[in-house]
Amino acid sequence: MNQLDPNFFQNVLNCINDKDLVQAEDLLLWALNTNPKDADVLRLLSVVAALKFDFRAALDLIDQVLVLTPQNGVAYSNKGNILKELGQYEEALKNYDIAIQLMPGYAETYNNKANALQDLHRYEESIIWYDKAIAINPQYVEAFCNKGNALEWLGRHQEAMSYFDRATALNPQYVDAYWQKGLSQLASGNFELGWQNYEARWTKSNPVKFEYLEIPRLRGTEGIAGKKILIWAEQGLGDTIQFCRYIELLCRLGAKITFLVPDALLNILSPIQKFCDLRSNLVFQVNEFDFQSPLLSLPLLFGTTLDSVPCDIPYLNAEEEKRKILQSQILPSSNIKVGVIWSGGFRLLYSDGYLAGYRRNIELDLIAKLQEIQGVDFYSLQKGDPAESELKSRKDELWPGIINCSYLIKDFSDTAALIECMDLIISVDTSTAHLAGALGKPVWILNRYDSCWRWLRGRTDSPWYPTAKIYHQKQPGNWDEVIERVKIDLSEYAQRKTTAP
Repeated sequence: MNQLDPNFFQNVLNCINDKDLVQAEDLLLWALNTNPKDADVLRLLSVVAALKFDFRAALDLIDQVLVLTPQNGVAYSNKGNILKELGQYEEALKNYDIAIQLMPGYAETYNNKANALQDLHRYEESIIWYDKAIAINPQYVEAFCNKGNALEWLGRHQEAMSYFDRATALNPQYVDAYWQKGLSQLASGNFELGWQNYEARWTKSNPVKFEYLEIPRLRGTEGIAGKKILIWAEQGLGDTIQFCRYIELLCRLGAKITFLVPDALLNILSPIQKFCDLRSNLVFQVNEFDFQSPLLSLPLLFGTTLDSVPCDIPYLNAEEEKRKILQSQILPSSNIKVGVIWSGGFRLLYSDGYLAGYRRNIELDLIAKLQEIQGVDFYSLQKGDPAESELKSRKDELWPGIINCSYLIKDFSDTAALIECMDLIISVDTSTAHLAGALGKPVWILNRYDSCWRWLRGRTDSPWYPTAKIYHQKQPGNWDEVIERVKIDLSEYAQRKTTAP
């Protein structure tokens, strides 16, 4: 075995900190070639694999480390992190406990264990372990910020903000704490500070990718008349539907706007073409635009407060011919017509197939309890697997009366036309819920406990969508109680609609 240069591991860590995972892996593989049983090299290779979301490879590598060094507390802590990301929480907690026994003064393990407990919604327990980490290392910025997150979910928002503040006081460059401040401020309606801290999304530990760096950033709305401005959709389809309303505001100031959006939204966003050049792809010269801005930075530029949200609804519409065609597919009935979406699908994050995003979805057998309400015809507007396939295979068993409209939906313009044929939309937090709100259709949004800031905290209405009603989970993961509330309201809604003169 060749002795590695003393600076080797520091060089690798620098690469990891700079997110240059390719260079870090190349260095480690080079070292492994001549040092195949170097536990430190293998452990760092495991870290790199985890950062690349290849958790199966990371697990295999960390197990090799533990064979070579069975008393390696840091490796057990690393293994706990990997198992947590794979959803194997109980095994993760066992590995953290072993790490703590081996290295009781290693504060990072206490923080890691607390993170796993927080994922399990065991927030009170997680705070105990964050406090242990902070007691060992009073300068542990990440633990302060993570404890703030736990306090957020416990509803102790002011206390949570104090911990975010302590994190940024210890390290003014710790961007993740500003990000968490922004999310909390936006959720509370403190838009003045929230939009500013929301800009941390570009430099946080898991950043949103910033595009078009070669074009100057739009920093304000003064003097933009006649300026050529590129606005680009940066996040999901629902975000683009929600914030495209700002394109008209820019247009009113005299700007010449090119709006770059996902191809899937081109048809449904056609009503705003009168305010911009709407595109789904772009080849341009650097000097073609004076400025550029990501879409979700426009509320900051316009100084949007809770009282000044632009909500001239509807700002999108369905194609009338398409609506007429689809209306002919709706069964004649005196019942109210309710469109239902219970799954936003899953986001495949990791190469081993572990799925995230499930917390916003409701199981089919649970949402199907709505069929108990009299005077309602239910229509599935659900697209995307696994929900669409499950309905097809289990419809007769679970919800024989629901009318499956998936075969009618090819794009968002079809969904919009079907929404216009309904009396009410009931949806989890999906792009379809945003679409219904933008169309000015009554929409009941079934919202998870760890709600997106867009729906605000403790409110049943939305300043973004006046026709929306929000049903927040009262306990993490408890959809049963939400469905019971919806059933009561839907029964009253159906009775009111069917008895109205």
